[in-house]
Amino acid sequence: MLKDPSTKKKQGQKLTQVQRLQGLARRAESLWELVIKRLELSERDISRRIQVWGADDLREPGEEIVSREQILDDLMWPGTPFWRLKTLMDAWCALWFWPLDKAGLLDGSDGIYERLKDNVLDSAPPAPADVEAPDPDPAGFPQSWEAASLFGETPVQIPINQPKSRPKSPRKPARVERRSVIPLADLDDWLDFAEALLGTDDIPEDSLGAHFASLAELGEHEDQLPAWMGMDNEFKLNERFPWLNTVESIAKQQGFFHWELQFARIFYTGGFDLQVGNPPWVRPRWIEAPILAEVEPWFSLADRPTAEEWNNRKLSIFRSGAAKLYLLRELEKSAGMLGFLGSSVAYEHLEGTQPDLYRAFMCKVWKNLAPTGLAGLVHPDTHFGGAKEGVLREAAYRHLRFHVHFSNQLYVFAEIRDKIEFGLHIYGAPSEIAFTHLSWAFSPSVIVESLRHDGSGELPGVKNFGAWDVRPHRERLIEIDENLLRIWHGLLGMEGRPVGQTPLLYPLTRAEAEAIQAIASYNHRLARSSPRISRGFDEARTRAAGLIRWSNSVPERLSDVVLQGPYLGIATPYAKQPNIPCRNNQDYSPWDLRTLPPYAIPVTNYEQVSSTGQSQRLLEQWDGRNYTEYYRLAWRRMIPLANERSLFPALIPPGPTHVHAVHSLALSNDRETVIAAGFWAALPIDYLLRITGKSDLQVTDASSMPTGYPEHPLAKALTLRTLRLNCLTVAYAALWERLYLEDWQQERWVLGDQSLPPLENVRYDWDAAIPLRSERERRAALVELDALVAVWIGLSVEQLVAIYRSRYPVLCDYESKIWFDVLGRKIAGNYNAYGIGQTKDDFIALQAHLEDPHYAPVPNGYKAPFYRADREAEYRQAHAVFSERLERAKAEGWTPDGEDSLA
Repeated sequence: MLKDPSTKKKQGQKLTQVQRLQGLARRAESLWELVIKRLELSERDISRRIQVWGADDLREPGEEIVSREQILDDLMWPGTPFWRLKTLMDAWCALWFWPLDKAGLLDGSDGIYERLKDNVLDSAPPAPADVEAPDPDPAGFPQSWEAASLFGETPVQIPINQPKSRPKSPRKPARVERRSVIPLADLDDWLDFAEALLGTDDIPEDSLGAHFASLAELGEHEDQLPAWMGMDNEFKLNERFPWLNTVESIAKQQGFFHWELQFARIFYTGGFDLQVGNPPWVRPRWIEAPILAEVEPWFSLADRPTAEEWNNRKLSIFRSGAAKLYLLRELEKSAGMLGFLGSSVAYEHLEGTQPDLYRAFMCKVWKNLAPTGLAGLVHPDTHFGGAKEGVLREAAYRHLRFHVHFSNQLYVFAEIRDKIEFGLHIYGAPSEIAFTHLSWAFSPSVIVESLRHDGSGELPGVKNFGAWDVRPHRERLIEIDENLLRIWHGLLGMEGRPVGQTPLLYPLTRAEAEAIQAIASYNHRLARSSPRISRGFDEARTRAAGLIRWSNSVPERLSDVVLQGPYLGIATPYAKQPNIPCRNNQDYSPWDLRTLPPYAIPVTNYEQVSSTGQSQRLLEQWDGRNYTEYYRLAWRRMIPLANERSLFPALIPPGPTHVHAVHSLALSNDRETVIAAGFWAALPIDYLLRITGKSDLQVTDASSMPTGYPEHPLAKALTLRTLRLNCLTVAYAALWERLYLEDWQQERWVLGDQSLPPLENVRYDWDAAIPLRSERERRAALVELDALVAVWIGLSVEQLVAIYRSRYPVLCDYESKIWFDVLGRKIAGNYNAYGIGQTKDDFIALQAHLEDPHYAPVPNGYKAPFYRADREAEYRQAHAVFSERLERAKAEGWTPDGEDSLA
């Protein structure tokens, strides 16, 4: 009823949609060239040729001075090529933001179509029956068609004072029958609208387009275009397309900006040579509370209202028609923006990613670049990570020339929080991946001075003596190319995805970048040993099902303990236990390992409801046995990337279960399980999680983690230290005795600290003297494990120190103010690192004593002399000893069995 079949014909043949689209593309190009010509002439007329500052305008006599306002009015006047192109582009953009209550205007169901169906419009003025085209008059002046009235219904011939050499105006199109009132329900409707704006016939190649010497001449030509190209009259478009009024309203609200039109001259020559900016760092999203608060402030002022209260209030404001319309419009804008930014048509690289305005600007800047152009933008780096950002990431890599990663700790931008991270990005035309990468710059001065640096001096870190490190160094400049991305690609386990989509890592120095390469090249991963991994009880589900219940108490048996995250420390199964009562996940107290009872059983917050028997049936089976019957490597599943350390692994004995926040595994035999526990307790493996950004270590990622194997020359040394750190109670006696080696009698501390109890002072039978209990000797064992694993996987000492400096600023801070007394008790300057039983006054008293031992006494409860922690020096010492052992083993004929060799 509302849409008559299109009868557009050319030379007796009906045009296909493809042909119509091709014709529209040609006509749009022709109109765009006219826009460029107008901008060129306008720029000439608006310019002021002033040779000397403060002098008068040096225009030639008689030259007209045209105001900017007049230029803009003429450019954007309804019916001009600029206006027609902008209207078409506005209409396309407006569809993303279309009001829900005006959908009938698009599909033709609105009542206006019934009212207007008989109002046949034919706004393409036909040529007079006896006139095919204007001819020059006898006086030699060419004629042109121009509207005789405002709306241009009847064209007449009038003379235009132009040179005789000017080409003829084109022949007018034949009369075309048109549909009267058109919705926007399909492609044919859109093509009708586009042809109403741009015309049904092309401007011939010998038209007047390239021969205009002034804006007046160009304006006269533009006035003729509707008649010669078959365009609808600009003032009647709204009658034929009733939805166009809504387009105009949306365009006014949203302020659509069409770069290729506004900067037509720039794009005609290839694009921008230089673009700089700080695009908005905003993720468009629907946040209900502030929107509703505009109608009812209660939604922002209420303190934790219930869902029922919230919904009742929301329903009450919907009773107001004005409020409902307001909320509907806000929802339309939000949905439209999200749809537009996520569309592959509008932004091909953003489809499926988290919408963010900076990403849209970034993609637009790339498109706007000239082939030799450059762009400099300051915006977040979130697209360099994430599983769904691969296509966008690869496109960014190919445009990047230089990238600087900033952390706002020194408030480069005072308007944002100190922990916000962002980047400075220098872009060029797409090419092979090759750009310079500088990470952890806290000040802009680091960039310039690092580029000038001669490469000498100590390598910087994230922190330097407790302050954010702004020391420049040439080693900060990392060259990223496809070869380096391929190494990271393997490290991150991205098999099956393009190398160019590899997430960006942030090594602070080249030494750290080489450390990443060494870790990536280490080929012995946990999956080789077919690990059995338990996820434990899902806390919420099993509580709801009545299989476990809250029971904040001391159980009778280890098998009644349900482990949670805070129980575990680094190589410390007895790190903390819940208080009684336990009010939250922070309400735990540390164990004093010096006085830990041999049969210690920790407080548990949960107990299994054994009367049902279901909880036992839920236990995972490993080789026909409950997983709780094994000695296991357990770890906190959540990985805090900004803390002192990230991975908290420990050996747990048979008996305890655990909730889902803890995972546990066992390998084919206890020795391999212990070696894995020693590996995971070492800083290089912790670093692997930090550099790859893994914040949740579950089954799949755990299987790809590095581990060692018993035949390695350093396996015995690692096993001894791991067991003495973990075997804290009699529950570990069987494990100790099963793995005991006589060779341990020859093992020594490699740090050479004579005040430490002998490491080799062990025997076959477990007793309370086997575990390392003092804070000093436990730290020494962990430092030695760090160095041992570094040597094992192929890290140099400089690479080990580099990753410590670059990724462990909190640990560096703590270590810079840690002392030990002769009894092994720790005194720390930071309260988060206090030793067992330490108070704030103890560290103050220690500083006074160290400054003047004769007058300031030793802190109460401690015994001099004191040893100051120096982790870097200890790393160098331990790394040298373990490296020597490995080289000696190789000289004696040991060779890698292939499982730990470089990939």
